[in-house]
Amino acid sequence: MRKAETVIEKYKRFYAGEGTSVLQIRGIDECYSKIQSKPLNQWNFDTELDEYLDIRAKKAIEYWNNREDIEDFMIPSVTAWYGIAEHTAWLGGEVEFSESTSYNHQILEDLEDIDTLKIDPENIWFKRVAGGISYLKEKWGDKIYTKLRGADAPSDIANIVRGNELFYDVYDDPDLVAKLADFCADGMKYYFKRQQEASGMIDGGYLTGFDIWLPGNSVGQISEDASCMMSPSMYSEIFFDALKKSVEGYDQVMMHTHSLGQAHLPTFAQVKNITVLEISNDPNSDRAIDVWRKYKDVLKDKIVIVEPTFEELKNNVDLLKDYRSIIWYDAKTKEEAKEVANFMKPFFK
Repeated sequence: MRKAETVIEKYKRFYAGEGTSVLQIRGIDECYSKIQSKPLNQWNFDTELDEYLDIRAKKAIEYWNNREDIEDFMIPSVTAWYGIAEHTAWLGGEVEFSESTSYNHQILEDLEDIDTLKIDPENIWFKRVAGGISYLKEKWGDKIYTKLRGADAPSDIANIVRGNELFYDVYDDPDLVAKLADFCADGMKYYFKRQQEASGMIDGGYLTGFDIWLPGNSVGQISEDASCMMSPSMYSEIFFDALKKSVEGYDQVMMHTHSLGQAHLPTFAQVKNITVLEISNDPNSDRAIDVWRKYKDVLKDKIVIVEPTFEELKNNVDLLKDYRSIIWYDAKTKEEAKEVANFMKPFFK
């Protein structure tokens, strides 16, 4: 826990303008816990929820203890996680589990039925997220921090609500889609409100679902994946107002998007309180660090997150030196993690 206090002080200096690029070693293969857990689709969350959350906490504590001497911007933490379906399952619909994640099936068969949607704090998945965070904080909070789970942005929530029918809806009834997106913006904010209440602040800020500490009334991550499937003009016309509404009132917001949807970056950059923006690598698209270079001037007022290889880091020192970023890296060994950490030290003095 003492390391977390040190890391948060470093975050505060970084946000105040000290240094340009910082490092998060998000995974180290040889440090992962040896504690065994069942695949997701073998848990009965009606009767085994506490046991499941306890194992998550124990595995996280063991992992963080194993990598305690790594110097980076990671804070030992855990959250309630059930795959991915929990981001939208609280609006209804059927949740299906695989061994390693979960899916929430299309909720509305008819777009005209928007008014049947409701934000229901008694929904079982809503309670499993907020209640799970509360449980972890109460039982394990003296050993590890609890973080936000994160959320889908309005367009992503709308995509789950309507499934891939959404991409016909935007042509057939854009006004009704905009109404749905507006509802989804309200839902996202309420979902985060309960997460914030459950996790509580950490030294004047919140630890986001993707492990970034942000000062003040802040949230993250919000995912913008559905935007990759439409043009910037269509997104701006139908979803942009909902995105702005969804982040209104926060001091800082961390957004996740994909290199496939890079054409939307100028639109996202217009939103002042989206201060941290992750560009993820996609198998059949440009590397995220190349997207960052291409849009570096558009994103100059943002902190950009990319996940490069060590070779890509070495080849892009000018970006690391001249623009603000958080670098994500997965290492196989602690030795590799320390080598990358040493390489990154000059960019945050």
